[in-house]
This record gives sequence, C-alpha cells and structure tokens, in this order.
Amino acid sequence: MAVEWLESYKIGDAAVDAMQEKLFELTNTFLTSDDLMVLRPVIVSLCKQARVQFELEEALMRRLDYPELAAHAAQHQTLLDRLIGRSMDVGKGYMNKPAIAELMRDWCERHVPEEDAKLGQFLASRQAA
Repeated sequence: MAVEWLESYKIGDAAVDAMQEKLFELTNTFLTSDDLMVLRPVIVSLCKQARVQFELEEALMRRLDYPELAAHAAQHQTLLDRLIGRSMDVGKGYMNKPAIAELMRDWCERHVPEEDAKLGQFLASRQAA
C-alpha cells in the first residue's frame, strides 16, 4: 500500500519539490518493509528529511510572505512531533508500524495535495505578478 508521488504535487520550487518527493520515497520504503533492520534507520531518515524539508518550505513561505505560514508551520510541527515520538518508541524497542504508516500516509495523501497545493498556487500567483 505505497503512496504515489504525482507531478501535480509539485509546488513550483525545485528544492522543495525534490525534498517532498524524497519524503514519499522514504515513506514507501517504510510502508513496504517489515524488516526492523530496514525500518529503524528509515524512521530516523524520515525525521531528518521532514525537519529539513519543513525548514526549507517554511523559509520559502516567509520569503513569499505567505498568509497561511503560521497554520502551515503548525501542521509541520505536529507531524514532526508525532514522528519523533514514534521514533523514540522504536529506540526503546517498540514499533507501532500501523500508527507510523497512518501518520505518513495521511501526510502524503492529505497534507501534500491539499495544503501544499495552496502554497503552490500562491507561489504561481507571485511568479505571474
């Protein structure tokens, strides 16, 4: 049950788009594996990737004076907090793969096509002006 990266998910910023696609790849690695030796480092990579991507995306929003910045950044922080919490569980020897899978699937299938799409539309309107 992989998540599919679609070209329509691109927001129009090459760096953010590349990072977002990488997050989908890592999510799919997580979703399609049952090997703890694979899953543990993937969760760490997901946390790192999300943090860097969100910082980059939020910097873009600040440069654009994006009106939804605070709400969007709060969503980023919520995901990151939940993901880090789950990764700490893994460090303690407990993995709730279904919870992590649901979290990442929701992010890829809801936040990206809905919330990031708004940012993409705003960016396009700014570039057209």
